[in-house]
Amino acid sequence: MAIEIKESSYAGFGHCISLTNHLIHVMVSIDYGPRIVSIGFLDGPNLLFFDNEGRHVHANEELKSYYGTDAAYHVYGGHRVTIAPDRMPQSYYPDNEPVVYGLLNGGVSFTPPRQKENDLQLSFEVMMGEDASDLMIVHKLKNCAREEKRLSLCGCTMLAPGGVAIIPQNRARDEKHLPNRNVTLWPFSSFRDERLYLGDRYILVQQAPADRMLKFGVNDVMGWAAYSNRGVTVLKRFVYAQGQAYPDFGSSLETYICNDYAELRSLSPLTTVEPGETLRYVENIALLHSQDLKFGVPEEEVDSFVRDLNI
Repeated sequence: MAIEIKESSYAGFGHCISLTNHLIHVMVSIDYGPRIVSIGFLDGPNLLFFDNEGRHVHANEELKSYYGTDAAYHVYGGHRVTIAPDRMPQSYYPDNEPVVYGLLNGGVSFTPPRQKENDLQLSFEVMMGEDASDLMIVHKLKNCAREEKRLSLCGCTMLAPGGVAIIPQNRARDEKHLPNRNVTLWPFSSFRDERLYLGDRYILVQQAPADRMLKFGVNDVMGWAAYSNRGVTVLKRFVYAQGQAYPDFGSSLETYICNDYAELRSLSPLTTVEPGETLRYVENIALLHSQDLKFGVPEEEVDSFVRDLNI
């Protein structure tokens, strides 16, 4: 079966482009964003979180002063592209306008209007194979300003509640006198959070309700992170650029947990983008049938889980 690409309207999502092969379905919004609003196996549940109730909206005075008195940033949900380091209001552009899409060989490009206040244009391409349960996302940033900008591209995937995130630790021991791992914590987070397990080989994070949010970053040199939920493991793969500077004290992967969803963010190295230049950052998202990994199991069981998935 070839890839089927069509434009349709979906309750709750609005107008979308649907990409389907004989294994998986993907839906991308074109009324706003863009956002990849749904990913899943055919006839299976949506593995992404989507804010149907409109609970996650930013409309503070700083944002309104920067973008206009009626400005409101809707998180929406799903997968999006943004910039790092995370800054208010620059990283919270109200991307509520229609998106232009174009057909590619094996995929679709999605281009929103230029962010005139930030002199940036963020877009992405979604590519699929005919016989594969994964997709490639090419994130893009065009510098529309007259001066250079130094920043990072970030692929943010908001995942449905109830799962367990798996983040591999760096096991390289080439130089025992130098550090090989870092964990960066945001001010509202705690190492004592019961949803967080810091192992020697893996960091596990459970998405569950709590009285605080949790956000941390790591230098994920292994180039992957996963989320086990609903009988499927969502696997994010990306290239770690050894020796290059990353945002947020060297974080190439960041995890955010709140009461409604889990978010996995992969980041590109900090890059100086000249006027008119376009920065590209690629990641792969694969869907793998699996048992649900239980939070808090011994690391030997996590090793076995990872091996069974051929990660």
